[in-house]
Amino acid sequence: MPNPARRVSDEQLVEGLVDNGLRPADAETVIRTIWRVRRLARWYHDHGQDISEHETRTFLIVPILQALGWSEQKMKIEWRNTDIAFFSEVYKKGKELKEPCMILESKRIWEGLGYAERQAEGYARDFPGCSRLVVSDGICYRLYRWENNKWNWKAYVNLLKLKDRHPYHTEIGGASEVFVSLMPYY
Repeated sequence: MPNPARRVSDEQLVEGLVDNGLRPADAETVIRTIWRVRRLARWYHDHGQDISEHETRTFLIVPILQALGWSEQKMKIEWRNTDIAFFSEVYKKGKELKEPCMILESKRIWEGLGYAERQAEGYARDFPGCSRLVVSDGICYRLYRWENNKWNWKAYVNLLKLKDRHPYHTEIGGASEVFVSLMPYY
């Protein structure tokens, strides 16, 4: 039996983000955003009805991505069949960006992420320069990286229970690795 995953406090996450180049004020904004997402997720759990994938993406996922530094000008929603495509440069007229650096596949809250990986991998086939895939239901995030000619699951976080690694798969990183990898300049 592996040792249990260790809890990551909000303060430890802030310190980890700062250690990886995020300004302290921005790292604190990330934590405040996580608090709001947690609060809304609890409300959805207790009172929400028919929460769509679009609501999950809009109200739970995008605010965290923006807090981590992604601007609206570098994200495209529902671009070429992807839920969110991320670009290293501003996406604008007259400047052709050929492919995203990261793709996120969103799912309805509490729906599970098991099959979302294959869907995101399918989208990524069209973009050989894409190095990161993320699947999320707004609470849980799975991060994949392109290594050795395949997508490898690298990190996992549940916003309600931040841990230093996946609770069962000891080789899968945790909260800090997910959030650092989600930063635009990673």
